[in-house]
Amino acid sequence: MRGFFLCYFMTASSLLIASSGGCLNVELLIYGLWPPAMLQAIPLVGPGFDIGIDEANRELSNILRIERTYISGLEVVGCEDTGAYFDQISRHYYGYTEQKNDSLLILVYLGCDDSTIFGQLAREWNILAISGGTSNPDQRDRVLYPTTLLSGPFQFELYSTMFEKVCEAFNWSRVGLAYDTSGAIPFPTEIYKAFAASGSVRSGKLQLQPFPIPPEANLTTILQKISQAARVVFISGTPALIRKFMIRTLEQNMTSHNEYVWITVDLPEVSIGPVTWYRNDSDDEVALKAFGSLMQMIICFDHDPEANRLLKGQIRRKTGEMYGYRYAPDREPSEFATSSYLIAKMLASVVNDSIQQGLDINNGRLLAHQFLNTTYTAEPIGRLFIDSFGERQSKICLSPFNHSHGGFTRALYCDHTETTLQRVPNTVIVWNTPGNQPPRDTPLCGFLGEGESCRKISITPVIIVMAILILIFTSFLCYLRHRFSHHGLHHDSWWRLETPEIKHKPA
Repeated sequence: MRGFFLCYFMTASSLLIASSGGCLNVELLIYGLWPPAMLQAIPLVGPGFDIGIDEANRELSNILRIERTYISGLEVVGCEDTGAYFDQISRHYYGYTEQKNDSLLILVYLGCDDSTIFGQLAREWNILAISGGTSNPDQRDRVLYPTTLLSGPFQFELYSTMFEKVCEAFNWSRVGLAYDTSGAIPFPTEIYKAFAASGSVRSGKLQLQPFPIPPEANLTTILQKISQAARVVFISGTPALIRKFMIRTLEQNMTSHNEYVWITVDLPEVSIGPVTWYRNDSDDEVALKAFGSLMQMIICFDHDPEANRLLKGQIRRKTGEMYGYRYAPDREPSEFATSSYLIAKMLASVVNDSIQQGLDINNGRLLAHQFLNTTYTAEPIGRLFIDSFGERQSKICLSPFNHSHGGFTRALYCDHTETTLQRVPNTVIVWNTPGNQPPRDTPLCGFLGEGESCRKISITPVIIVMAILILIFTSFLCYLRHRFSHHGLHHDSWWRLETPEIKHKPA
């Protein structure tokens, strides 16, 4: 039978032998959303798991066999719901261990909330847990969550690191953050939390001025507030809001690249589409002009283009055939979908290596430790690095807008291999300033004209005016002195007779 070959083990204690043919049974309990409203929903990422599991089972058929079980329900429809129904995991866990206590059980969470219950359950049960959805930085704590790995494609910690490095590289110590508070997507609020919690902000080295953008906000009013407090502004919101915001900056004459800096902070993918100027409407032309002063901070990936295209083609087909969901013609499987493929391949590799080393893979703490500070490679999507805190570390880029092709082009990037920002070869950021230096974070004369440099500059004209006034006043005094001196001389000698008048005449 397929997949049932004799397994061999280095030590008898290294694992429990499954009854089906002697191979190790690995069971993935995958918990998450079923409605495909979020990119990490089961119908969208499940095909990636299926493809990765099939490949792993073929490659390691004499060592292990992986199966998966989805845990979800009609009541789990939103991010907040995933954290509210963890009792479903408990029921499956206890029911499964009673029936199949000879298998290796691994939890996988595809959530989009910040709940830590998942990691707490895995710690208490001492089993490996993998978060393949949105990463919660709190679970980087290896004491509180020793069996949890964060393998999702997006990390808030990475945005915080890039934020600090960009400000340091360009000598900015005072910046603003305009962020969407409508709740349309949770990302902007999470970015604000990440920036505010960064070491530079907490220490006072970097001042962060928040500018919340509530629903139906008057963007002109918000821009007026920004003009009085910031020149370097990060923006986070829905693609529609970013476009509208930049159009308003152009209307307010705030897109000068030598005075204002606008940086949109984005996810590589959101279910409502990418940040773009193009909407095929009457504002496209003005939006394109406004985007010329915009840069983008975004997680970026180095995939093999052809291999990645083939993998996404497989995922697209399986999504329709097995999960009943069909992608729109202009959409393709996301990084969450391809990441699930890599999770399956990575798990198979580490479990196999642990078996060969004679490790007790039923010890969740020990098994999780095998993933730390290690790079894994899967041809379609490149390399995946898990750091010492159990979190995946991707690359993040700063990309100016390129008018020639109407999109953003990578200029600087940061990843786990370097401590400073790295420049993409043959690229340069055009600032339109003397010497092409990054703009100041504060106007030369201050936001209200109170700058020390402007006071020094204004001394010269003041001195000139004062000198002229003094000269005029002095001249006037001299004139008065001369006039009164002459008049006084004449007035005081009225009694004197001239020589002809005092000549004696004969009688």
